[in-house]
Amino acid sequence: MRDLDKEILLQLIRDSEQTVVDIAEKVGASRQTVAKKIDKLKADGIISSFSIRLNPEKFNLGTRAYIFLHEDPHQALRREDEARIKQLRQVTGFYRLFGQYSAVLEVLVADSKELTKLVKKIHGLKGVRETETFIVHSMVKDEPESPFVQALKMEK
Repeated sequence: MRDLDKEILLQLIRDSEQTVVDIAEKVGASRQTVAKKIDKLKADGIISSFSIRLNPEKFNLGTRAYIFLHEDPHQALRREDEARIKQLRQVTGFYRLFGQYSAVLEVLVADSKELTKLVKKIHGLKGVRETETFIVHSMVKDEPESPFVQALKMEK
């Protein structure tokens, strides 16, 4: 990846709402060049989307939790459960794991009452043998872009 591409990506990470003209000024390139580079980065799959991050508490989603799953090893059951879990609106992330647990779900809910209902629903799935739930009491760091910023700076 070229240095100009990296500079454009860093600018977009800092503020994806800034105009192409603003980015061009900051990276020392023309507006047309920056626009073409952004289109190419999207076409190449380096940029997957532009999105906003909402404050969960403003939507009465003040409880974040991680639900670790022990599942039946049969792939057919897992695929069936995956389809059902992906439909649960409270699930923001679903990750397959190596190790003691087979998967972890990140969830956002209003309160412990809603979390209890959700866990019971997950326990009702055919392939789920057991769960362990961890409720987040405070967030110390929430910067999903941080590894990308570091990687882009290191590659220069």
